[in-house]
Amino acid sequence: MAKVTKKKASVATPEAAPAPAGKPAKPAKAAKPAKAAKAVRRQAAVLAPAAPVAAVVPPPPSGTDLVSQTVMFCQEQRWREADLVCLKVLDRARLDGNEPLVQGMSGARLKIECSLRRQMAASVIAATRELLAKEFLLDVGSA
Repeated sequence: MAKVTKKKASVATPEAAPAPAGKPAKPAKAAKPAKAAKAVRRQAAVLAPAAPVAAVVPPPPSGTDLVSQTVMFCQEQRWREADLVCLKVLDRARLDGNEPLVQGMSGARLKIECSLRRQMAASVIAATRELLAKEFLLDVGSA
């Protein structure tokens, strides 16, 4: 039994096709970047240092009330900003004589301060680990 094969039709590219008479030849299109170049750019994007969270997250809209800002900062784990806004809310509530709001925000501020301390402690621990790792490498290198 004979084997049947299909031949692919060749398509003329703009570079190979001659220009019609009376018309100037079109310039060849620029070649697409190679896959390797794309991979290098993709890898560079992955390895690039990440921007700080505060720079990525936009500030809250100015029209929102302070309590909503406090809640939003807490959800984003931006404890310093949440604490500062909470202090503003407490000051205004005390001036207005709004005792229920003062009590509620005082309790919330305690929890926010606890979270801020926990975040600061975790930062110190991480920095200490890095320092000890560098110191260990220095000690091993000198031995």
